[in-house]
Amino acid sequence: MTQKENYMRFMHGEETAYCPQFDFTWMVGPSVLFKDRNPDMSGFDFYGVEYEVSPESGGGFIPIPGKFLMDDLTKWRDIVKNPDLSDVDWEAMAKKDCEHLDRENNPVVANFIPGFFQCLINFMGFTEGLCAIFEEPEEAKAMMEYITDFYVMVAEKMIDYYKPDMMWLPDDVCTERAPFISKESYDEIFMPSIKRYARAFIDRGIPVQIHCCGQCMDLIEGWVDIGITGWDPAQLSNDIVAIKKKYGNKLAINGAWDSSGPVARLDVTEEMLREEVRKWCDTYLPLGGMGFMGGVIGDFSDPVILQKNGWIQDEFKSYSQKFFSKTNA
Repeated sequence: MTQKENYMRFMHGEETAYCPQFDFTWMVGPSVLFKDRNPDMSGFDFYGVEYEVSPESGGGFIPIPGKFLMDDLTKWRDIVKNPDLSDVDWEAMAKKDCEHLDRENNPVVANFIPGFFQCLINFMGFTEGLCAIFEEPEEAKAMMEYITDFYVMVAEKMIDYYKPDMMWLPDDVCTERAPFISKESYDEIFMPSIKRYARAFIDRGIPVQIHCCGQCMDLIEGWVDIGITGWDPAQLSNDIVAIKKKYGNKLAINGAWDSSGPVARLDVTEEMLREEVRKWCDTYLPLGGMGFMGGVIGDFSDPVILQKNGWIQDEFKSYSQKFFSKTNA
């Protein structure tokens, strides 16, 4: 069974032939929106936010500290401008953007947005952004509605021309202990936009996987209610077993990997890494509907990091296959 068929079964709550693994190389987005970004994703996004990347971030990119678009949310209409894509040849762009994709064997994953909560924080930084959400909720909601108009327009073009199999929706809104904002603020300001954008895909038969780090157990029910069927990276500050038991096949869960545990130690041994993989498989594979996202975070050009991740993948493939060989027998 191809990775595409296996992963799409996972996203639809169906039984898989082997444990799914999400691959970020499956993603594609309109290149016109990334024209001011470098290959490592540093540079400017389509709203003018400038990002930087460090080797230690494992490919993650963040707005350059202190270089934000605004410090007064009430002035967003003068600063935040949706790009004009009226002259774009979507058919030609999609053909070029998708040339590298292996549609037969891998799912095509639509992704181009910087999130909703994250978008506001990228514009203002955490200090001013969180204060603005509390002090100017109506302005925050109005800006989200404006941004979502653009997101939905691009989503419809992507569905028509890129023909994705699924959509990945990134929006880190939580710390390790809890969301940055109250559930009431999240539901009032951000969920209407998340729903509009997600439903643009779901209503046309395209499943959605949301990315949210941190402890987000209070938010999951809202995601499931609007039709989102996948979540990553499901960090261990959440009660993964309880969540899986509650939602069952309604929610495909990727992650539950102890990234800050033994694997993060500089002196971690090969056997320690392999043991962490076996522990993950023994704990989560019996639950069903779980995807593996294990690895060591760091400079992916570092031979030591590459070797550690090689051990993890080797153990995962051999050990998880034993489980599926038994269950599929």
